[in-house]
Amino acid sequence: MAERTVGPHEFWLQTCGLDTHRRGPNYARLDTPWNAFTADGSKLVCTLWVDLIVDVHDPKLGRMRRFVKMGGRSRRWKGVGMQHGQEARANLDKAIAERLPIFGFEAEPNVAALERGERSVKHFYLDRAHQLQGRIGLSLYELETRLHIEEAFRQRGLADQDDPNLPSSLFELVDVTAEVPGAGGLANGDTSDEHELDQPLESNLSADEYARKALPILVAHVLQQQDDVMAPITYRRLAELLGRRSKHGDPWARGLGFVLGRVTALIDGTRDRLPEAPPFLTSIVVLSSGPNVGLPDKGVSDVWPGYEAMSRDEKRAKLAAEFQRVLAYGSRWNEVLRLAGLPVIEPPVGPGGKPKSGGWGSGESEAHLALKHYVRDHPELVGARADWEANVEYALRSADELDVMFISDRTWIGVEVKSRVSEGNAADYERGIYQVVKYRAVLEAQARADSPDAQPEILVVLLLERELPAVYRALAAQLRVTVIEGIVPTNVQTERDS
Repeated sequence: MAERTVGPHEFWLQTCGLDTHRRGPNYARLDTPWNAFTADGSKLVCTLWVDLIVDVHDPKLGRMRRFVKMGGRSRRWKGVGMQHGQEARANLDKAIAERLPIFGFEAEPNVAALERGERSVKHFYLDRAHQLQGRIGLSLYELETRLHIEEAFRQRGLADQDDPNLPSSLFELVDVTAEVPGAGGLANGDTSDEHELDQPLESNLSADEYARKALPILVAHVLQQQDDVMAPITYRRLAELLGRRSKHGDPWARGLGFVLGRVTALIDGTRDRLPEAPPFLTSIVVLSSGPNVGLPDKGVSDVWPGYEAMSRDEKRAKLAAEFQRVLAYGSRWNEVLRLAGLPVIEPPVGPGGKPKSGGWGSGESEAHLALKHYVRDHPELVGARADWEANVEYALRSADELDVMFISDRTWIGVEVKSRVSEGNAADYERGIYQVVKYRAVLEAQARADSPDAQPEILVVLLLERELPAVYRALAAQLRVTVIEGIVPTNVQTERDS
């Protein structure tokens, strides 16, 4: 399931009761703050730009810690940005002085505005809420000495933007300990590792009974995915699908870690009767808030020893690899269900009662197929020409396939495409960047082997139907990956149609 996102107007209305359209939508740019107090003045809510958050590994704790700088006066501010910056600093000072909880919600910046040298919110991630803890004095000195946080900001190109007369302050993104403003109590609703429930549920099933309900739900979710893109499911969403609710009717995720452990045990009971052991299915259930947002809870350490000692990037890579194994298991998940004595999941049916193509055991979506053929039929999009050889699903000698390949005597251009389906798991864009790096290296090796005396120029690009999330732009630039965005197929005739 995709993460919940919301526009700035709805966000500030929901969290702080602040109507940024009170003077009309045309004034939104002037009336949309960078931070604001809740309606009762008890909490401060801040915008956390995803591309300005820095991850630093703490070897002493064996985990990644996340930091952001706020409250300074940037040399880049101008116009309304100067006003918003001054207001944001005053609000921070007040919250700190009165010891009020400070919350931050991650926000995706508008790419077009960034290119103009401005910042505006594309959308907020409602499930990425954090509390912020200021780091000053001896606490800051100890952290800087041990973790070299300033160097991490410099490596990300985020240093030396402050006016030295009013520098920013360092805040750490820490575990939520109070109710999240306007987010339906996510601080209490997405905790999975408590086996005992401290609030009665509407349903009174045992953990094993919940496990037998959860396994078909998770298998159905996997079999609905497309294009090898796994959209994870949150603990809160799984609680909702299971009908696990508090006495107030809210989805209740407490104790789901124990339920998922029983799901894994249920799967393990089928292993001896299967030709290939199933992958770690319950890894697709992830946290929707806190420092480990987007990752499974700590219970996965029972299956993955050493997981807790990994950095955040190592955990993400481990999870991405397991997602691919879960997807590749495909329709064999139905055999797991059958052996566990549970109903199998029927494939989706289209017109005429025939099974739909795509979305069944990680099949290819129509969106991805259309984008590939559109690129093949429009070589000018990537700098190729109409008289070049054009191939879809071009086989490489590494046993990989390039979505589209253009070949001339002097130039080879490979294209890895990502359709709008990738919006379901933004990490697929990061995967696409590394796929380009891999395919470029393989093509260069093939060129050296085939044409040692007259090697063609090798280019591989990443082409997207939507926009590359801002958080991955620096990575693409660092790895010299050309990204072409916003290519929407029109009037496409695919081979499947002809």
